[in-house]
Amino acid sequence: MKCAQSIYDSLQSERNYWLDRARRSASLTIPYLIPLSNTPTMENVDAFRLPWNGIGQRGTNSLCAKLLMAILPPTEAFFRFTLDPVEMEKQELQMAEAGMAPEEIASAKSEIELSLNKLELSILRSIETSNDRVMVHEALMHLVVGGNCLMHIAEDGLRIYPLNQYVILRDPIGEPLVAVIKETMAIDQLPASIRNELGKDKDEYGQLLDTNDPLPTGEPNKAVDIYTCVKWEGESVEWFQEINKQEIEGTRGSARKSVSPWLPLRMASYQASSYGPGYIESAAIADLQTAEALSQAVAECALVSAQVKHLVKPAGVVNAKALAEAPNGAYVPGNPEDVFTVRTDKGSDVGVAYTALQRIEQRLASTFMLAEMRDAERVTAEEARITAMQVEASLANVYAILTSEFQAPYIRRRLDLYMRKGGLDRLPEGLVQPMVSVGLAGVGRGNDLEKTARFINILQQSIGPEGMAQYLNNSELIKRLASSMGISPLGLVKSEQQIAAEMQQAQQQAMQQQLMANPQGVAAAAQTVQEMNTPPEENG
Repeated sequence: MKCAQSIYDSLQSERNYWLDRARRSASLTIPYLIPLSNTPTMENVDAFRLPWNGIGQRGTNSLCAKLLMAILPPTEAFFRFTLDPVEMEKQELQMAEAGMAPEEIASAKSEIELSLNKLELSILRSIETSNDRVMVHEALMHLVVGGNCLMHIAEDGLRIYPLNQYVILRDPIGEPLVAVIKETMAIDQLPASIRNELGKDKDEYGQLLDTNDPLPTGEPNKAVDIYTCVKWEGESVEWFQEINKQEIEGTRGSARKSVSPWLPLRMASYQASSYGPGYIESAAIADLQTAEALSQAVAECALVSAQVKHLVKPAGVVNAKALAEAPNGAYVPGNPEDVFTVRTDKGSDVGVAYTALQRIEQRLASTFMLAEMRDAERVTAEEARITAMQVEASLANVYAILTSEFQAPYIRRRLDLYMRKGGLDRLPEGLVQPMVSVGLAGVGRGNDLEKTARFINILQQSIGPEGMAQYLNNSELIKRLASSMGISPLGLVKSEQQIAAEMQQAQQQAMQQQLMANPQGVAAAAQTVQEMNTPPEENG
């Protein structure tokens, strides 16, 4: 079996082709995201060369903000857990065979829906208290600019690997087969267990490490390359780490493919390639290059035009030095014809370039959805659904890929971590499956609320309030409305038993008030009760 370093070296050529394209896009938008050099230094100023036009950076930030709002909206669930129809039908048949009435089956199904709603809120709360949104925004920036990134969802949080740190191989349909991450770290930054493991072999590592001391003796900042190999095989995914072609003990792990912690993301799929182009390259690279050239020309011409310089006749009587050093308002002897102001006469050319630049910036604003951004401290659920609809309409292919390759695997992984921490009793196998909806339905249960409200309005118009009171189950309606709004009715909505107890208490209080209002009736009733309880012989 090939080691991780060999796999990395064999796949590096194809990666570098896409890496060069990603760096070109980064140089026109956010240079530090994917620098021109893997190890930029203060001397290598071209690694962080700043563009002349800032619309690329503004547009990238705006687009990433909209994508983040669409796929990971704050305070609003972008997912929902649903019941598998086949398994639920089996459960209903078992309930019916057990003698449960249809009303009881419906009530049990409603309770399951409430449990799922509670689970959704718990998962959402765990996301809100983590740093996931920050890291997902970084991942989106890499996807928009470079087109590719690798995400690792660990128990302690998310980590993003840009394109210059990993290689990947996919099958013809786009499913990942193997990925290798390359990280360069100083030896003293490695965990003690790894350093001890490195110090065991004197023959192979003797020049680097002292066998008596796992730390390097002469070079404390000596760096080593750590390779992390991830393989997808069948329904499972496995990973391990190695240094100098030797596997590090204790780094091997595995998980089910459906809850894999490794998510190789793409902005767009590209046939016959393991990588994909970024949004910048596919939609904005030509306009950005033109805007960059025009912005540089306009800026340089404006700088030249802003300079004020004078010419003095060599044979004139004006002393150029005295004129230049004279204070404002001073009198300097001379002939005004000896001094001439230098003019560039390039105003018309700059105007043409500036007009063309404005048209290109308008196209780029539409490409990046800049005109649709709204500045607000808190975005409502309705605005989140509108944003999702806008992104889906403008970037349907991008949104579809992010939904299938990020949203669904991300939620499955989050659910698995939540269950492993004992956050909730494990759900029945095969009964509950996470389903990520697209568009308006992708933002919580807003669609269910709209459908329920529309149903109530139509029903009210058709049969009226009296018919609704006759046919509708108010208790079930309240539960479904609460579930569709993402609100847990537990402790908020009265149960059937509590309502029955309160009705019985109200009836008893009404009877007591009636008896208190008629004392004679009370006495007669008491006499009647006493006579009924008295034996016949005593009455005689």
